Amino acid sequence: MKHSYARTKELVEEKQKSTEGSPAEYAVNRLSGAGNTLMRKGGGKFNEAGGKSVTVLKNEIRQRRQGIKDKGADISRSSYTVRRPGTKIKKAGRSSNEISYSANKHALSKRLAQKRLTGKHVKYSGVRKGAVRAIHAVRAIAASLKTLFVFLFAGGWIAVLAVVICCLFGAALYFFGDSSSNDYLPVSAEVESYTPVIEKYAKEYGIPEYVELIKAVMMQESGGRGTDPMQASECSFNTKYPKKPNGITDPEYSINCGIQYLKSAITAAGVQNPVDMDRIKLALQGYNFGVGYISWALENHGGYSKAGAVEYSKQQAKKNGWSSYGDTDYVEHVLRYYPYGNYSYDVIFNGSGKLGLPIAGMTQGNITSHFGPRSSPGGIGSTNHQGLDIGFPTGTKVLACESGTVTSAGWNGGLGKCIIIRHSNSLETVYGHLSKINVSKGQKVVRGQVIGEVGNTGNSTGPHLHLGVRVNGSYVNPEKGWLSMGK
Repeated sequence: MKHSYARTKELVEEKQKSTEGSPAEYAVNRLSGAGNTLMRKGGGKFNEAGGKSVTVLKNEIRQRRQGIKDKGADISRSSYTVRRPGTKIKKAGRSSNEISYSANKHALSKRLAQKRLTGKHVKYSGVRKGAVRAIHAVRAIAASLKTLFVFLFAGGWIAVLAVVICCLFGAALYFFGDSSSNDYLPVSAEVESYTPVIEKYAKEYGIPEYVELIKAVMMQESGGRGTDPMQASECSFNTKYPKKPNGITDPEYSINCGIQYLKSAITAAGVQNPVDMDRIKLALQGYNFGVGYISWALENHGGYSKAGAVEYSKQQAKKNGWSSYGDTDYVEHVLRYYPYGNYSYDVIFNGSGKLGLPIAGMTQGNITSHFGPRSSPGGIGSTNHQGLDIGFPTGTKVLACESGTVTSAGWNGGLGKCIIIRHSNSLETVYGHLSKINVSKGQKVVRGQVIGEVGNTGNSTGPHLHLGVRVNGSYVNPEKGWLSMGK
């Protein structure tokens, strides 16, 4: 439901307009029309209910006033209301069955009223002030509750329905959050449909770990619609089509060029990984302004800043004689679709196997030693194996099984060069016998990110990866529901 809420919100945003005559536009128009009709009819009903409630309340007040007048003979105490010094005092009676005062208290009240007439200041004790305020508060609450019930009974089921709707809406905001939450908006179905093509070219140009960032860029540029979904017509990598907006008429070619251009921005910005957010922001603004912005920002501001983006935009607009240049909010616009833009998750994937594979394409046939008791390999390995040994040549890329924070990256006894990643308060993964470590302690990584390379360091009899999975500090068998792989 939360994703549906986010998707609905995304569809009605000003920047994400539906194509004229499309099913999406038709649905939005129907929804809008139905909403307006409901508001008009509902408004009329509530207005009618409100009128009834006011009438009922007025009649109630008249009856109470009339009752007070009729019981004037039973009044046991008079309170004094001062209109103005020197004017007559109007007496308003209260029934004896409401409050009963002793003769002394009656005399005290009279003296206090007389002092008010002469302009003298009367001091009340703290206790008396508190008591008076408490009485007023109780009366106000009682009056409010009475008015509420009068309104509900006067309005009938319409009023009750309104209260129920308000409660449900509040509950929805509580459970699903509002627009100020840290959750990202999912990309459109059109963007998702290009995933195979995006993965193909991301891998070809050496940035396979940035697939989600590419999707976020496409979502902002076009929502996945049109023949130039990456809006790459004007970039330097377009050599086949006119260099003008929407000049490219082949979506796959647009993706090809756009990914190359984004890679050039990532490289120029010195981005280290998919959660290196400061440099990613610099690269994204460079994708929008042109890669030349990146060197300018590094020289003048030391990196990306919103103020720097505004400054550069004004300079370029003035230089070219334009009223504006680029989108100074481009970074925020893209990152709302980027799942790692706000790093506030633990384990975010729940597919067939809770963790991703540490080596792309591995199968059960690549496991050379399983979890549990075994004979010591070469007399140097443990006899109670706390993980899986996965045989691959030295230099094979090792991937993070899940997003998390690196808690250890370096030599770790018999495990040799080793990386430990914490994914949540209870879950960790261990990668041992590496030949190369590509991350550092404290660094945040994402699922599928390259973190190192297979090696033969520590107590090892040949090139392989040792993978361990720890839950609450204890090792568990990774093959028991944690990894999903073919035979």
